[in-house]
Amino acid sequence: MKALVVDDEEKVRNMYKHLLRLESFDVFQAENGEEASLMLLQHSDIDLILLDIRMPVIGGDAFFDLIKLHSPRAKVIVTSVYPLDDQRRVIDNADSYHDKAEGTEMLLSRIRRVLPRENKFKSSG
Repeated sequence: MKALVVDDEEKVRNMYKHLLRLESFDVFQAENGEEASLMLLQHSDIDLILLDIRMPVIGGDAFFDLIKLHSPRAKVIVTSVYPLDDQRRVIDNADSYHDKAEGTEMLLSRIRRVLPRENKFKSSG
């Protein structure tokens, strides 16, 4: 399974990268929507995208539209400091939403909900 973490904060990217690697994901990182767009072109088989909303160059809302055009099968979890209702207003139709203040265990729960275990581990044995 492949994941793309899109966040302008290096600390957040590294924390999510570590979490996802523990779950057997190959992890790619981008600090804005422009970098993330290039990643999607290079890796069209991304399974999961953790997407921040406010970023320089191209924000999460604009990048979400690109995801739906070029990688519609990728599951997207919006991760932001904004409350969940605000996240839904900014980016409608994501697969899930995560308030960063809820911590990584809640994020992991959301990842497992959008990518059920039987799909996640089918390639590993």
